[in-house]
Amino acid sequence: MSAPAAMAGGPDTARPLPTLPVALLLGALTFNMALCFINTNVMGINDTMVMGCEVVLVATALYLGLGRNAAPYLLLAVFFSYAALLMAMRPLIDPKAVRDFLIPIAFYLLGRSCNDIRLADRAAFLSGLVVVAFGLFEFLALDAYVSYFNIIKYYVARGTVAPSEVSSQTGALFASGLRPDARTLLPFLGPHRASSVFLEPISTGNFGAILYIWTLNRPEMARRWLTMAAGLTAVVLSDSRFGANVCIAATAAYLAAPITPRFVWLAAPFVMLTGLAVYGFTSAEVSWQNNFAGRLLWTAKLVTSLSPEAVWGLSPEKPFLSDSGYAYSLNQIGLLGAIGFWSLFIFAPESSPRAWRFKVCVATYICLLMIVSDSVYSIKTAALLWFMTGSSDADAGAEPAPAATAAAAPAYSAATAG
Repeated sequence: MSAPAAMAGGPDTARPLPTLPVALLLGALTFNMALCFINTNVMGINDTMVMGCEVVLVATALYLGLGRNAAPYLLLAVFFSYAALLMAMRPLIDPKAVRDFLIPIAFYLLGRSCNDIRLADRAAFLSGLVVVAFGLFEFLALDAYVSYFNIIKYYVARGTVAPSEVSSQTGALFASGLRPDARTLLPFLGPHRASSVFLEPISTGNFGAILYIWTLNRPEMARRWLTMAAGLTAVVLSDSRFGANVCIAATAAYLAAPITPRFVWLAAPFVMLTGLAVYGFTSAEVSWQNNFAGRLLWTAKLVTSLSPEAVWGLSPEKPFLSDSGYAYSLNQIGLLGAIGFWSLFIFAPESSPRAWRFKVCVATYICLLMIVSDSVYSIKTAALLWFMTGSSDADAGAEPAPAATAAAAPAYSAATAG
């Protein structure tokens, strides 16, 4: 390493980046597709195999992300203690509740420990290429795609969809793989919504929004415009109205971040939750349509359908709440747990004002996503999102230094470097 680089104390751009964290993120992105291929062409799979893959991915992220700092271990101890308390008081053993909230912790710590934001840049770019490549393959050669990846058969095998819910109209695609009404983005593309590696179009649109948010906040990243184009292509291929709206809302949040106090973002989801509860209790509407107003009504009804025990995370009942991230979160970890996790996210220390801007954009994405879905907990998109957040918080965020003042190499742990 050059003497100026060592004195500057930043990353040495000549040093190769470790591959294991990026490989782990690509694994989280594509393992469902790999299992779908196996289920379609090799042998049947079941929900235990899916959970096993997720356990391996999360455990590996924790192994790579935990260092000698005592704070992450204390956080994990508090989290597991709280989860055990809820399960004892319900009483109900619910590993999924633990899994849902362990994913953000594990991948945030991984991103923070890597100490080089270029890893997140590379992961975003490579993930974008994979998603767009498979999305175009599906869109341009659907018959060939479903011959290798029978999506609905896979979801039946893992127990997510009952055989009676399979529709002949969507064929081998997931239920949302065809738009029942007019396509919103580029209507000439027809009703097909690309699922790509995610096997369902909702996550494809969410992923596109995540890539847009990242590139919006990374003006100096390599291949920035190509990565942003990949994200927007994913939004269009999946005809994601939500993804398109998030891109607009995140841009506004990015511009407003320097002038909005932290407590505003701390309160944001709970203000929205209160508004949904008031709307649900006061609205006389009983039917809803598949638009934004209809989704607001539906999530408001789901929130107000919760019993007092469910609001505090103490109900042993597990009703279908996947259409409302707010109702799902309360039912899983209770109001106190939701406040605690959101507070940790908002008050996690950042190393630069730029990191705060990215965090505000992520907060906007999460607050909006939980109106329509619980997919904020899906490892397919959450792994990359939380890795980005950890990388962003750990990065000093200085403007790119001239070549003469390039900084020192980051201290990768031996485990992370692979």
